[in-house]
Amino acid sequence: MPATAEQLLALLDTPHWKTAGSTSQPIEGPRARATEGSVPVNLTVLDHIAEGRKTLARADRIAAEGTTLALREAEALRHAQLIKTQALIGDNLSVRERTCPACGCWSLMLHRKTNRAVCVNRHCSPVGGPQRSWAMVDLMRARPGKPKGVRRATVRPRDVLDREAIIRFFAGTGHTLSASGLCRLIATYELPTWPVLGKPRALGVSLSDVLTAHAVHQVQQDNHEGADLRVGAPACTGLDALFFEERLSNNPDRVEQAKALCVSCPLRQVCLETALTNSSRYRNGVVGGLTYRERRNLIKARKG
Repeated sequence: MPATAEQLLALLDTPHWKTAGSTSQPIEGPRARATEGSVPVNLTVLDHIAEGRKTLARADRIAAEGTTLALREAEALRHAQLIKTQALIGDNLSVRERTCPACGCWSLMLHRKTNRAVCVNRHCSPVGGPQRSWAMVDLMRARPGKPKGVRRATVRPRDVLDREAIIRFFAGTGHTLSASGLCRLIATYELPTWPVLGKPRALGVSLSDVLTAHAVHQVQQDNHEGADLRVGAPACTGLDALFFEERLSNNPDRVEQAKALCVSCPLRQVCLETALTNSSRYRNGVVGGLTYRERRNLIKARKG
């Protein structure tokens, strides 16, 4: 497969991929009779090619500045474009090989409709809140997250899987977990087991519990080898819809939930001071545990 974003876009710009239906799965079973002819070309591919070329041109302009930050941003744009193109042709491995920036687990899955990476670790999401998700370019900008410890379900969770299914899940991340390795994780970290629906004699385990145990085990190995470079992430990581969505800015429940997450965040004071000195950039949402109106009042109070 082509190694660069430019090469992959050139591959898309061929008759095979531009043909209608090249990126969709065939529909099986009965379906309604078509009342008009279909478009002879794949508009999704054509739009992706045009947008991808604009993104790569923008990356070139940013890289021309020559600064370290500019080069990092250009690399993030290029890598994000490469992953989106790979996803369009059915290759999701690049997303699954990355750890979640929030919980440090190999728990990312690609949401095809939104082109966002979603963390499926149940322990990563705030209680009652949405799943954490990232746009591709934000995922490329983020650093690997640091695990927060082994988490265990106290009641039967909804993500109980049999051991074969969990092994298959990890196979897609590029970090193979053998049957004996899974048994060691369950025994070492005392993960609870639960009956598997449809398999009365089988005992399964929560996928989220295994993800946290596996991440902690990997960090312990990295520390032993002196190679752990992971850092803690702010509480708002991957929760843009909860913290910064403009249409939700007047939702009291959402504001209280965001503030509660900010309270335990080690970067709360840094975020707050940044928002107070650059108030025009933070028009909406909760930053540093305060809403925009509360931050504006604090700025006025400081000025006297």
